[in-house]
Amino acid sequence: MTEADLFVRLLTSSAPRWVAAKWGLIAASVILMGSGCVAPKITADPVYYPSAPAVAHAVHIKSFNRLDELIPLRPTLADVLRGQSISPEVAKPAGIAHVAGHLYICDTDMNAIHDWDLATGAARQLGTDGDARLSKPVAVAVDGDGNPYVADTGRSEVVAFGDDGRVRFRLRPPERKTYRPTALAIRGSVLQVTDIASHKVDAFATEDGRHLGSFGEVGSALGQFYFPMGLAADATGRLLLSDMMNGRVQVFDGENHAVLSMGQPGDRYGDMGKPRQLAVGPDGVIFVADPEFGRVHLFDNQGRLLMLLGGDGEQIGSTPMPVGVAVATELPESISSLVPADFRADYYLFVCNTVGVRRISLFAIGRQVGGEARDDE
Repeated sequence: MTEADLFVRLLTSSAPRWVAAKWGLIAASVILMGSGCVAPKITADPVYYPSAPAVAHAVHIKSFNRLDELIPLRPTLADVLRGQSISPEVAKPAGIAHVAGHLYICDTDMNAIHDWDLATGAARQLGTDGDARLSKPVAVAVDGDGNPYVADTGRSEVVAFGDDGRVRFRLRPPERKTYRPTALAIRGSVLQVTDIASHKVDAFATEDGRHLGSFGEVGSALGQFYFPMGLAADATGRLLLSDMMNGRVQVFDGENHAVLSMGQPGDRYGDMGKPRQLAVGPDGVIFVADPEFGRVHLFDNQGRLLMLLGGDGEQIGSTPMPVGVAVATELPESISSLVPADFRADYYLFVCNTVGVRRISLFAIGRQVGGEARDDE
C-alpha cells in the first residue's frame, strides 16, 4: 500500500472523523516531508551549434512541454494528494513572446494564451472564457505596460488584453470584409499586424486601438509580399517581415519603405522554405523560424546568413517544425545556471514547434569558450 493509498483509507475509514482527519493530516505531512516536498532537479541537455570542430555560437539547453520541465516547482499538498505534480502544459504552441520575465505562448489546441512567470513559477491562461474566449491564437506581443495582444485567425481579429487578463478592445481594419491576422510587432506606441487575407501590414494605436493605416500589396518585387507570416522590430525602428510564399525576409524603414531583402526560395544554404515568425537579438542578429526546413535561420542585420540552428527529427536539440521564436535578454538564475560552463551566454532564444515530443526549446546564444570557466562579463 502506498502512502497516498493509506491517506485515502484513513479519510474513508469507519473511525471517528476527528481521528481520521488527525491521522490523515499526519500521513499527508509524511508524504510532503518525503519525496513529494522536494522539487525535481532540472538538468541541461546541451547540443552545440555549429558542431565541433567549429566554435559554437549557440547551445541547446532544454526542451519542454510543461513549466516544471524548465524550472523546479515544489508540489503543493493538493498535488501530492492527487498523486502527481500539477504543472501548466502546452499542447500545440504557435506564437511565443518573452517580456519582463514572463513567457507567453499561443496554444492552438487549447485555444488559449499561457502566461508563465519564469521566476516564481506562477502561471495563468488568457482567453479561455466569456467574451475573452479565443478561437485560434497564432501570435502574441506584449507592450511596455504588460498588455498582451493576440492575433486570432479564428475570430478574424486582434484581441487586446490588459495586464489583468480582461479584454481592453478588439482590433481589425474598418470595412475590410476578410481579415486574417497572423503576426504582431510593437514599435513604440504602434502595434503592427500582418494580414494574409489582403497581404498588408496594418498599424493600430496601442492606447485605444485606432487604425492608423496600412501598407503593402501582393507581389514578388521588393516592397511587395505574398502571405506575410512574421513581424519583428529591431532596436533602430526597422520592421522585419517574413514573406512566406516568396521565401524571404524583407526589412522596412520607419517610413515603411523596403530597404533590404534576405533569403530566397530554394533548398541550398542561405535559401528558405516557408519562413514564419521572427525575432531580433540585442546584437541585431535576426532569427527566422522555417518549418519547411525544420530549422531556424540566423542572419546579421545586413542580411548575411550566419548559421542554421536546430534540425528535423526527434533528437535532442532538434526543431522539427519551428513556427515561433522569442528572444530573452536575461533569465532567472535557476534557468541561466543550466548553461554549460564552457559557453558564455549573451542572451537566450525560445523556439516553439507544432510537432515533436518536446514542443518548446530553449537555446543560449553567445560563444563557446573551450575548457575555461564561463565568463559572464
